Amino acid sequence: MSGPDRRPTVAGARVLVLGRSPEVLETVTQELAALGVAVQGSTEAERAADRFDAGEFDLIAFGGGLVGPVSERLKRDFARQNPRVRFLDTYAPLAVRQIVDALEGREPEPPVDLDAYCDRIGYRGPRTPTIGTLRALHELHPASIVFEAIDVLLGRGVDLSPAAVDAKMIRSRRGGYCFEQNGLFKRVLTAIGFEVESLVARVRWMAPAGAPPRPRTHMALRVTVDGEPWLADVGFGGCVPTAPLRMDTAAPQPTRHETFRVIPFGASLLVQARLDGTWLPLYELSREPQLDVDYELANWFTATHPTSHFRRNLTVARATPQARYALLDGRLTVRTPDGRTERRFLDADQIERALSDTFALPVEPDWRPVIERAAAAGAAA
Repeated sequence: MSGPDRRPTVAGARVLVLGRSPEVLETVTQELAALGVAVQGSTEAERAADRFDAGEFDLIAFGGGLVGPVSERLKRDFARQNPRVRFLDTYAPLAVRQIVDALEGREPEPPVDLDAYCDRIGYRGPRTPTIGTLRALHELHPASIVFEAIDVLLGRGVDLSPAAVDAKMIRSRRGGYCFEQNGLFKRVLTAIGFEVESLVARVRWMAPAGAPPRPRTHMALRVTVDGEPWLADVGFGGCVPTAPLRMDTAAPQPTRHETFRVIPFGASLLVQARLDGTWLPLYELSREPQLDVDYELANWFTATHPTSHFRRNLTVARATPQARYALLDGRLTVRTPDGRTERRFLDADQIERALSDTFALPVEPDWRPVIERAAAAGAAA
C-alpha cells in the first residue's frame, strides 16, 4: 500500500517525546502508541537526561517550547549516553507526522539540485546556514528568477510539485509566482541547513483604503538563524524585498531598494514598505506555520478563480541591484534605488522584446495571444 493514507511502518520503534504541555504530550504519545511505537513522554525536560537513558531510544523528539538552549543542552547530554540516538525538533500540530517521517527515513522536503540552482542565480559563495548566505541568495534569486504567472493566463494552471517547479524555474529558466518561488527557495534553504517554516499571508498591496479583506493567497518563509527569526520572501512581484527582514523588531529596515518594517498587527504581523515618505502595506502575515498541502487550495484559487488578477492581467517583475522592473499588461515601470521612476506603454512587439530582454524569459510562440491582449489592455488604460 502506498500514498498519503498508508499506515506507517514504525511499529516497535522506541521514541522519547519531551514537551511543556501535559495535554499536548498526552495527545502526541497516544497517537504514536496507536501506531505501535514504544513511546515514553515527559514534561520534566530539565531532568530528562537524569531520568532517561538515551541508549533505550531510537529517537528523542523535542517540542517547540524546548527548542533553544534547553534542547541543545539535553542533546549534548543524551549524545554522551548514546552517540547513535537521533534528535528531532517538532511542532505540536505536526509532531506525529514529523516523528513518523524521521523514523521511516523520509526527507521532510523533496531534495533540490543545489548546483543547478546556484548556477541559475549566479551564486558562487559558501553553502552554509549563515545570515550572510541568506542575504546573498535573497538578493540574487529575484534578480534571476522573475515573478510571472503566464501559465495562468494560458489556462495551463500551476503545478506546485517540486519536480514541476524545478523543471520550469531551474531547467527551463522560467519564472513563477509566490507558491513556486518561495516553495523552491524553502527547499534550497533547507538543503543548505537552514531552519525554515512556511507561512501564509493576506495581500494588502495596492488595495484601496477600507477595501474588503482578500483571502490568504501569499506564501512567505520564516528562517531562524542563530535563534533570530527572519522573513524571507522572493515571490512578491514588484515590491519583493531584496533582503531578509527581521521579524522580531518593528524598526525600519533599509534594503538596496525600499525601507521595510514588520510590525505587530493583532495576532499577525504587517509587512510594510516606505514609498514616497509613506508606509504602505504589502501583506498581513500569519505567524502559524503551514504545510505544503495548505497551499493547494490557495494556489487553485489564484490560478483559476475569475476574481484573481493573475487571470486578467499580464504581471511580470524583476528586482536587480540596478532597478526594479515591473510589467503590468502594456505598462513597463522602472524604479531605481535613488527614487527615480520611468513608465512607458509598450505595443505587442515591445512587450515581447521586454519579456525576452528585460526579464530574460524564453518567450514561447503560444504566448503571443496573451501579449496582444496585454498590449490592448495597456492602450485602453
